[in-house]
Amino acid sequence: MSEPTTPLLGVILAGGQSSRMGADKATLSIAGTTLLDFMRVKLLSAGIDEIVICRNAAGYLNDDIPQLGPLGALYTLSQRYPGRRALIVPVDMPLLSVATLKKFQVAVLDSGLNSTIDPALVLPVLDLPAFDLKTDDANLPAKPGRQMFPLYLPFTPAVNAALSRRIKQPDDLSIAAFLRESAGRRLNDFEQSVDDDEFLNANTPQQWQTILAKVQAQKPSTN
Repeated sequence: MSEPTTPLLGVILAGGQSSRMGADKATLSIAGTTLLDFMRVKLLSAGIDEIVICRNAAGYLNDDIPQLGPLGALYTLSQRYPGRRALIVPVDMPLLSVATLKKFQVAVLDSGLNSTIDPALVLPVLDLPAFDLKTDDANLPAKPGRQMFPLYLPFTPAVNAALSRRIKQPDDLSIAAFLRESAGRRLNDFEQSVDDDEFLNANTPQQWQTILAKVQAQKPSTN
């Protein structure tokens, strides 16, 4: 396992317009608090002391370049926190457990885990550096197998350069496209070890009610 050189930065993406929900998701009520605070406490409980909230409002980290979606938040983070490593979660995934967040921190640095990089998805014209997975795992982005979050993102020069290139490609501003350009890993074994419910997003009122029912059914220690 690679030894971390700096504390992990916790990041909550809370800048979405919540158009399908019809309300600001970050301010929704859950377990006696707001969804934003609920996710913040999860990161703190997972041992992450420094937390940045990406949200286009006063008092939070606003996007340097507007209208880029979540990719804009990642780009802004790369400019403000070069050289740092981040564990990134969306505000609307409250079923992620503290235990899973802790396990993910171990998984992203464990070179023995079943992780894959599809060479066909990495664009050769970008002249990406050659990474040795056995020694440079901590320098590679990582996510659960098919899921996008939680996302581990080290703001290395190579990763920051890939973000700078991707924001100039308006045809595809997805995080998936960025990960293809930065040799992002898919942690297949990790995903398979986590209950699928933990990856549920609250995008609509119906999904929110389903998630609320599941949260209420959980024991306090699993929140």
